[in-house]
Amino acid sequence: MKVLIIGGFLGSGKTTTILNLIQKLAAEKKKVALIVNEVGEIGIDGKTLEIAGIPSKELTNGCICCSLTYGLRVTVSEIAENYNPDILILEPTGLSFPSQIRDEMLNMNIMMSFAPVVTLVDVSRFTDEVKQMPKFVEQQLKETDIVGMNKTDLVDNGKIKTVEMFLKSMSPKAHLLKMSAKDNETVENLYNILSIDTETDYNSEKSETTSEKFNSIEYSNVSTYSGAYNITGNLTKADAGKLLEDIITAVGAEIGKENQSFVGHIKMALKVDDTFVKVSYTAGQDDRKIEAEYISQEKEETDGKYDLIFLAAVTNVEKTKVTEIVDRTFNVFLSAKKLGFEKQKSENNLKKPISL
Repeated sequence: MKVLIIGGFLGSGKTTTILNLIQKLAAEKKKVALIVNEVGEIGIDGKTLEIAGIPSKELTNGCICCSLTYGLRVTVSEIAENYNPDILILEPTGLSFPSQIRDEMLNMNIMMSFAPVVTLVDVSRFTDEVKQMPKFVEQQLKETDIVGMNKTDLVDNGKIKTVEMFLKSMSPKAHLLKMSAKDNETVENLYNILSIDTETDYNSEKSETTSEKFNSIEYSNVSTYSGAYNITGNLTKADAGKLLEDIITAVGAEIGKENQSFVGHIKMALKVDDTFVKVSYTAGQDDRKIEAEYISQEKEETDGKYDLIFLAAVTNVEKTKVTEIVDRTFNVFLSAKKLGFEKQKSENNLKKPISL
């Protein structure tokens, strides 16, 4: 089993990159499994990746390089024993240090090999991220093997060169790859680099962890809030997309009043009939983008009942304030649309692996 870890800060393009890599692996008849880790109680990206049709596990409510270590071990063991894939892909939360995840796996009594650890960087927001959380950015990039300079299509050459120079000084041993996760050719370049790299087999009897342990969430200065609402009423997928875009725009604006320079990622999603509607808000100091995805899935009869899931993760704003803003905004917009709504209570044991 070859392990491929693709990390990067929130909104750096991990999910899009992984979807493209999975398509290439499938074309080569590779047997693939996937672990998705999200820092909130509710997983959104795992549901998005479900359409790829590969066995997957989702870990929520923590970071797999620190608080969910046990969950990671259990999940990897289950996948290795029950499925035995050729490739195991890990998508860690954006608040993790990917090299620490690799080191944790080295202590498992499972024969595996590792592709180079990949950390994606959103070049359009990178300088903002460094200003907001310098210690976190430095540590996340310190021991990575490949830095994917993602979203180069969104910035000019001057910006790319500035980020490239900074990355060379911060991570001089890493291979820098300019790319766009939405461009097949540049993802093909990443795929080729990962495929041709010499593999080294590891197990717990002949290897030790090599990285100093850090609590990545504390380093990040990021506050997170996630959950779900039960919605009742009549929605079309267009209605749902517009509603989520309005809510997420308002949440971003209110958080900006608390910290106008915040960076982070806000995601909301719900399923209407045969469509999973997901809206993402990716924030940098001077660059805030909203993207809506309409993902076809098997149709379900909802009878006017929907589960709206959300995750907000932003820098240098108190968690209590983030929670207050998100809940208040939901109340305002859902009431205005005359939709019934009730916030779901947290489950008792959210740290266990969740099968998708």
